Amino acid sequence: MTDNTTCSSADSPLEQVRQLYTRLALQPDDDFGWDKGKENARRLGYSPDWLARLPDAVWAASAAVGNPFSLGPITAGQTVLDLGCGAGADLCIAALLTGPHGRAIGFDDTPAMVRKSRENAASMGLTQAEAHEADMSHIPLPDNSVDVVIANGSINLSTNKVQVFREIARVLRPGGRLQFADMVRDDSTGNGSTSSSGACCGDSWADCVSGTLAPEVLLQLLAESGLAHAQLAGFTAYRTAATTIGALIRAEKPR
Repeated sequence: MTDNTTCSSADSPLEQVRQLYTRLALQPDDDFGWDKGKENARRLGYSPDWLARLPDAVWAASAAVGNPFSLGPITAGQTVLDLGCGAGADLCIAALLTGPHGRAIGFDDTPAMVRKSRENAASMGLTQAEAHEADMSHIPLPDNSVDVVIANGSINLSTNKVQVFREIARVLRPGGRLQFADMVRDDSTGNGSTSSSGACCGDSWADCVSGTLAPEVLLQLLAESGLAHAQLAGFTAYRTAATTIGALIRAEKPR
């Protein structure tokens, strides 16, 4: 998600991400050059009930690129993991769906976003929601402990997607699902490609361009991680550059 005033490609990928998303957490009304907030969520097909129930302050720093909840149901009592939870809009929705006897766990590697997520969940009285600082390539949860993993515009920011998918496969229970929205390469433009390591084009990582992969590469990595039935469910029309487009992807852990 491009914001060249915030970070440069000379910074490490993690530092780029933290700089940009710290600014988004603290100054959500700034113009970042890409869509965000409640109206963006509305365009992406979020439920009118969620749009109404979550206060505007919860939506303000939400940078959704798609609607991961459209890919499968989340039911009361389940444990949901939100990777790259950001300011917590999806985390709060997951907590509403799991109810007081479920658990919604968010991890993010930007401390300001973790604080914002906790504040937003607390403002709604969602005691079943929790947010922690953590790298998604080293998920601090036990094996077979999660029913559904969601993510929204965050996996492309990782420099080690192979390990991220392995970790997701590890923490999911047999039959558990991964359903995520992310930016992917749009090779139909003919403007470059990426390797499976995610390196491309010389763009910064935090702009959701350099770390994107072609959809078929993501599906291959999901299969190699041990997840089954990996599927590109569709595109969202969300763009951060001419070479990227939002996508909805799902997979599940074999029983």
